[in-house]
Amino acid sequence: MITWIDVRDFLIVRHVEISFDGGLTVITGETGAGKSIIVDALTILLGDRTSGDIIRPGSEQCEVQAGFDLSNNPAAQLWLKGQEIDIDSSECTLRRIVSHKKSSRGFIQGRPVPISSLRELGQLLVDVHGQHEYHQLLKKTIQRKTLDAFAGTLDEVHVLEICFDRLSTATTHLEELRAKADDSAQREDYLRHQVDELTALAPEPDELESLDSAHSRLSHTRELAEGTWQVLHELEEGEDDTVLVLVGRVSDRLAELSKFDTRLANSASQLQDITTLLSDAVNDIRRCHVDYELDPEEFQRLDSRLTLLHDAARKYKVRPEQLRDLLERLSGELESITTEEQRILEVEQQISALITDYDALASRISQGRAQSAAKLADAVTRQLADLGLEQAKFSVDLNPIETTSRTRYGAENVNFAVRTIPEMPFAPLDQVASGGELSRISLAIQVVTAEIDSVPSCIYDEVDIGIGGRIAEIVGSKLRLLGSQRQILCITHLPQVAVQGHGHLHVTKTDDAEVEIYTLDPALRTDEIARMLGGIEITQQTLAHAEEMLQRVTESSLR
Repeated sequence: MITWIDVRDFLIVRHVEISFDGGLTVITGETGAGKSIIVDALTILLGDRTSGDIIRPGSEQCEVQAGFDLSNNPAAQLWLKGQEIDIDSSECTLRRIVSHKKSSRGFIQGRPVPISSLRELGQLLVDVHGQHEYHQLLKKTIQRKTLDAFAGTLDEVHVLEICFDRLSTATTHLEELRAKADDSAQREDYLRHQVDELTALAPEPDELESLDSAHSRLSHTRELAEGTWQVLHELEEGEDDTVLVLVGRVSDRLAELSKFDTRLANSASQLQDITTLLSDAVNDIRRCHVDYELDPEEFQRLDSRLTLLHDAARKYKVRPEQLRDLLERLSGELESITTEEQRILEVEQQISALITDYDALASRISQGRAQSAAKLADAVTRQLADLGLEQAKFSVDLNPIETTSRTRYGAENVNFAVRTIPEMPFAPLDQVASGGELSRISLAIQVVTAEIDSVPSCIYDEVDIGIGGRIAEIVGSKLRLLGSQRQILCITHLPQVAVQGHGHLHVTKTDDAEVEIYTLDPALRTDEIARMLGGIEITQQTLAHAEEMLQRVTESSLR
């Protein structure tokens, strides 16, 4: 509930600080005194749209902050926890600053937050029924939520929304997959042909380099055989002195001479190394020479394989060494298409399961709504009779939606209807209800749903518009009854409503056009009730009448 509010430089308010208690607090004052300023300040604090026009003339900014007791508001506590905002005690402080020079700023527990966060939390803290908010009751969304709150199906509807969103997402995904599959069908046949062809070709990594080397060797077999024989002959098998013989002889001679001059020893050693290297080279060349035998069949095999690879490379417009990578890429794409078909099957199964869950949940919600619609209508009708609409009858209609359509909120639309006289048919609220009737219908619904409404504070601005006398007294008693279950702030101009308050605030405008708000003690409250009863002067008779009205409420509360 609201525990206090502090308003600075707001419209014609320089500074007002007010503390609130539970129960029904009435706010009264002369016409034009600014009774709605507290409501306006609260709605702006709780995220309403605004502009610099609300700043008091001569000031740079206005500031509104308020404290809220969350001890009996688990929904607000859970919201704060979700935002990772800690509260040391049960009180939470909200603050908003509106400036000419800067954007509007919001704070929760001193932490800067977007204005949307103030709005979200505000919906869990205060329910405002201003002079224009009664028209919210005309909205189908509000009517549905009211019935669901009464029927206890709000949580199930929330789960249904989640199920519907998942179903919508899955359905969209399936449509995308199917569209892609249609495009892929022709592509799949083409890919499968290419993959089969390349798989049959079976290109191997580094195969081309190996084939080229072997093919080159075989195509020059005769030249290699003759050339290596000639080299071997020159190195070791010639008629004259061969290279090996000459180098060996020179090496031996230098070795002998080095005995007389050690400087020749290094040269002798180097020549010996050359002899060893030449000998190794001869052995290697001899082994290669033995292999150089012409193999026409192997040469033909290599030549055919190279031709196949080069033909395939030209066909697929890649280099021969890239054929293996091409096969892997095309195989991956083909597998992806096959996977898409499997994915379509999986999503179809997912959608089927979601539809089953949705339909079962929607059916339970429909049953709950059907069982509660008549009960809500009868309860509101009884309250309307108390509020002076004796001939009015309230109706809650459930209009089934086409079975082929599913919505976020269930299988039917909820519509509130009323008839104000028996001879007339039921009609939607906006076609038959006046502003005064709407306010009383709203109040009747509030009374009926008070015990199940989770928002702890409710503000009524001009709920008593268009009524008076006995009906005003009944409206006041209804508000007092609501105040026993929730915190109620009510702006009123009727004494019959004002006397019902557990607390009473009085709004006045000073000579310099500034607003001041006071909490009235019993004596001042009697004076205010007497003023509201009418007359230019407050007489002993009006004072006595005021005291009697207040006393009657007190005695009624003690019964």
